Amino acid sequence: MHHLKITLLPFVLTSFFSVAVFATVAPQTQQKIQQQLQKIIPNAPQASIVESVIPGMFEVSVGPLIIYMSADGKYAFNGSLINLDTRENLTDLSKANARNEAMAKVPESSMIVYPANGKQKHVITVFSDIDCPYCHKLHKEIPEMNQAGITVRYMAYPRSGLNSPSYFKAVSAWCADNPAKAMDDAMLGKTLPKKQCDNPVEMHMEQAQFFGVNGTPNIILDDGNMIPGYVPAKELVQILNE
Repeated sequence: MHHLKITLLPFVLTSFFSVAVFATVAPQTQQKIQQQLQKIIPNAPQASIVESVIPGMFEVSVGPLIIYMSADGKYAFNGSLINLDTRENLTDLSKANARNEAMAKVPESSMIVYPANGKQKHVITVFSDIDCPYCHKLHKEIPEMNQAGITVRYMAYPRSGLNSPSYFKAVSAWCADNPAKAMDDAMLGKTLPKKQCDNPVEMHMEQAQFFGVNGTPNIILDDGNMIPGYVPAKELVQILNE
């Protein structure tokens, strides 16, 4: 993820409303904010800009990155916007919605999927690294999650980068005749036959950057919330069922 290159307030608390008012944003406001955003985040794509609950401030989202800017683009803050009446974190809600929208655009066919047993209750997407010890630990608990009605989908995030040993292990798993079985073997420390094919590993790594993933396993829940690390299966099931 890109980092803001200006000093931003750490957070703002508000009790005005519980949801943002999604009114039409004037074209000149959109233009000013987008122009300033390009200075903050070079080569930033077109942002989604809506009115925030604070009069005169706009919620600006580039994927899961959420900041708030004034109509003239001169002022911004980065942090959590909280409704004090409901204790609801409006920023986290916006981020979760943005993640859901982004994840919906990633083809499931590009993932290694371990389907739920029986009726599917939840779907989680895990950015995983074959050489990550905590990924091994989580992988061992997939049968328990499947039994609880949770489908587990893997996206590749070899943290050591492109053309590293971890990268080529991921490519070999995704290119295997049976990718799920190959991933099982790899997570047990077995050496996979080296294979090459058209594969989504690099695309998944780009998505990881877009989602702000900086470690593994990184778990995206089906409500768009993100857990940046290992969570035991029993705890994860409880979180999903709350």
